[in-house]
Amino acid sequence: MTIEQLEKRLNSLADRTLRYEYIIQLGRRLPPMDPALRTEETQVRGCMSPAWLAGWLEEGEPPTLRFVGDSESIIVKGLFAILAEVYNGQPPDDALAVDLSDIFERLQLGEALSPNRRNGFYSMVEKIRRVAASLA
Repeated sequence: MTIEQLEKRLNSLADRTLRYEYIIQLGRRLPPMDPALRTEETQVRGCMSPAWLAGWLEEGEPPTLRFVGDSESIIVKGLFAILAEVYNGQPPDDALAVDLSDIFERLQLGEALSPNRRNGFYSMVEKIRRVAASLA
């Protein structure tokens, strides 16, 4: 699914509850994260619920980022699914150039998320950016 498709779908759901339900569906579709990747190093600080995020470079020309994530919260998993759509398949330098504030606004996530969930979302973004910078 592209960001444009996500934008169209989320923005068609005017009710906050429906938006949450859709984000939950996205989280349920994620493949499970290898339990061996649930480490202190991959834990996302700043999320209300325990969450993990790992990333690496996949071979190719150019090499691209691949992220996997998991959380005990299905909402957080759904938010990670959105971030995976944004960042997976990007070269590190392109990922670092992403204007996530613009995407956050386009998807109208500010209206769908509580302040605590918003902080967790941006904690995941910061973790992704640190991984991308270390791999650039």
